[in-house]
Amino acid sequence: MKYPLLVSPRPVERVWGGTRIATTFGRTPPGGQPIGESWEIYGELPIRNGPLAGKSLDQAARQLGTALLGTSCAPEDGFPLLTKWLDCNSWLSIQVHPDDRLARELTGDPAARGKTESWYFHRCEPGASYIHGLSSDVEGLDSYQGEKWLELVNRVEAHQGACCLTEAGTVHALGPGLLLYEIQQSSDLTYRLYDWGRVGLDGRPRQLHPVEARRSIRESRPQAHRGLPRDVIGRLEVLSAFFVVERLEGDLDWKADPSSFEILTTLDAAARLKAGGVEVELAPGGAAVIPASAGAVALRPGEGHCLRIRVPSYEEG
Repeated sequence: MKYPLLVSPRPVERVWGGTRIATTFGRTPPGGQPIGESWEIYGELPIRNGPLAGKSLDQAARQLGTALLGTSCAPEDGFPLLTKWLDCNSWLSIQVHPDDRLARELTGDPAARGKTESWYFHRCEPGASYIHGLSSDVEGLDSYQGEKWLELVNRVEAHQGACCLTEAGTVHALGPGLLLYEIQQSSDLTYRLYDWGRVGLDGRPRQLHPVEARRSIRESRPQAHRGLPRDVIGRLEVLSAFFVVERLEGDLDWKADPSSFEILTTLDAAARLKAGGVEVELAPGGAAVIPASAGAVALRPGEGHCLRIRVPSYEEG
């Protein structure tokens, strides 16, 4: 089972979403509410090709173990990363995610993950921006609520083709006019501080989580990576303790690292990907999982670019 795994994406309705994921990548838009996210690689999504078709990535991970995930991952924990496209048609809530330790404490679930994430800005309308971090230290946080949070946050101009790493515990919000690709720990644990006074798709105000959010800001600690990742073949864009992101261009051949699976995502053109002797075609915006045991890998992206995502392993010394 060394071939590239293709999965069926999951569109997710969000009050702040739109239609750009479908129009940009030539997909059939689902009817009804605006689509804010398309989950591309996620443990619960079904594999749609080859002998593993019909199984979820989590099921395949538990069946194949390190042959799929690699020696850096624990198969019993399932697939560790989630990647998705986001279409931001209005401001997302001002929010924060906990780290692993605090996620387990706040939820009471010993298997809970925190959420460190990274964004690749694929399309940015003029003037598009996002919120990232606080403009001062965390003293006096208890006095901030509602729109008063807008006085405390950093607003940053977004640039097409740039990446941004958002560690657990970082206050953030994405603004309108952004189409981006998010790479994150496999967790949907979000604590909102402010939601712009709007209602959700059900017509009710969305829940805020001021107590949990303030604890996440104060107590979450970034987990340091251990140095330079091994087997970099492209331009290194993001390095965290949970994932490495590289940008690739041009024809490339390499050998899969047995320490980690890889996720290949096309950005602006179709690409051909071969691993384990099996070739697949990826549509623009599409993604595949390369098993850690795949051996020889060949990527032919034409004039397009791709992102390569994996769990980090490090150079010795």
